[in-house]
Amino acid sequence: MLKTRKIGGMAALALAALMLAGCGAKPAPDAQKGSPASSGDASSANQTETAPVQNSFDAAKTYVVSGHPEWPPIMWRSGDKIVGAGPQLVEKIAGDLGFKVESKYMGLWDEVQAKAKSGEIDMLAAAYKTAERETYMDYSDAYTTDPIALFVKKGKTFSYAKWDDLVGKKGVATVGDSYGQEFDDFIKAKLAVDRVETVDEAFAALANGKADYFIYALYGGQKVLNDKKTSGQFEALPKYAAEENFYVTISKKSPLVKFLPQINELIQKYKSDGTIDRLIRENKKISLGI
Repeated sequence: MLKTRKIGGMAALALAALMLAGCGAKPAPDAQKGSPASSGDASSANQTETAPVQNSFDAAKTYVVSGHPEWPPIMWRSGDKIVGAGPQLVEKIAGDLGFKVESKYMGLWDEVQAKAKSGEIDMLAAAYKTAERETYMDYSDAYTTDPIALFVKKGKTFSYAKWDDLVGKKGVATVGDSYGQEFDDFIKAKLAVDRVETVDEAFAALANGKADYFIYALYGGQKVLNDKKTSGQFEALPKYAAEENFYVTISKKSPLVKFLPQINELIQKYKSDGTIDRLIRENKKISLGI
């Protein structure tokens, strides 16, 4: 049998030091830096570097809501505010859950999305769902649908039954607008669609023959034409290009993400009791007169 013997205190310390050196152990100060990288888990390090930084929730703070400035009856600009059924729904939900929000005009739609990504905007009153947006916003359950129309110059209609019918024609759309992931992918792969800054520019492209069709929200386009008194110059094709769900979104950098389960519960409640339909009807009368 092997015999064991006790090792003196100094000898034991020396032996331990040699064993640690042989294993490649790092000195204690490096292990105390607190970085996940120091644990040897590279994936943890990458997750820590890319994870959104959230501020802590403050019940006394007023959080920023915004949205598309030309998308009635769900959301549109009125002075320095974004108004409509979407902001009203978010304000009602916030009141029920005990936090304060203010709906502000924060620029064109692409600028609004960038500010949601940076955390300058906490919530969007409505947005379609795309893979890219899901990287920086959390989505509620859908609360309504929105028809996307193809506007054309009066007298310049064409036969349209499916997306392939648009191949070979010239389209126009506004910067930053999405029409649902599937149609977005089809546009990118198969269609010739120019992007312009404003709806007015898009209708001007139809008027002067630079575009055959304009992809836009049915109600938003109707409002612009009514406001400009140019509804006699343009029309929407009978068949929609798409009909997409609208969602409330929350910036991943906002502390309001913790309320998402309760927000979804309230959305289901307000869908069931008719509140959302009522808000949309009321805002159609205000924005479109219908």
